[in-house]
Amino acid sequence: MPLGVFVFMKKYAMALLLITCLLVVYTPVHAQVDQPKPLEDFYAEYGYKSLDEAVKEFEQQMKMKVTLPKKLPSLTFTHVLARVDRVGGSEKLELNVEYLNEHVPENHFNVDIRPAENKLFIHEKRIIEQVRLKSGGKGVFVKVPGFHVFIFETEHWQYRLSMDQRVSDQFFPDELVEIANTVESH
Repeated sequence: MPLGVFVFMKKYAMALLLITCLLVVYTPVHAQVDQPKPLEDFYAEYGYKSLDEAVKEFEQQMKMKVTLPKKLPSLTFTHVLARVDRVGGSEKLELNVEYLNEHVPENHFNVDIRPAENKLFIHEKRIIEQVRLKSGGKGVFVKVPGFHVFIFETEHWQYRLSMDQRVSDQFFPDELVEIANTVESH
């Protein structure tokens, strides 16, 4: 083998060895993978906390007891988070309760409660159907893109129950009426 080829191959082998050593030295042993934030942390950034904490805060601010539905949709939920929200930045308060499934995003049920004197105005064009509740009161199904929404009132509160429409094959809107019928009036 000519001397020039031998020197070239020796330099090539040394360069290859150097690159291999650099790759071994600078490759992290445990590659760090960005983990998504836990659902609770994400919601906490928007003021959500445990259901008990939020209900207690809401009742203290409203100086009145609130009742949550005793029945929930027949879907599985991994989290229940809630917050007290100022409606449109005003002094009017609302309790927002979110039932979520971390692994099945369409399993999403909301219960929003506000004082009856601050009730939502519902335009007739948005009403799909009126329903009489066991208590004798009325509730209405309202047209909202992507959700089944049922709104009803008790003596002191207006409730808005909403369910993601993507679960329509497992959840029927009439179930919202059954849920509403489990709310006791105070």
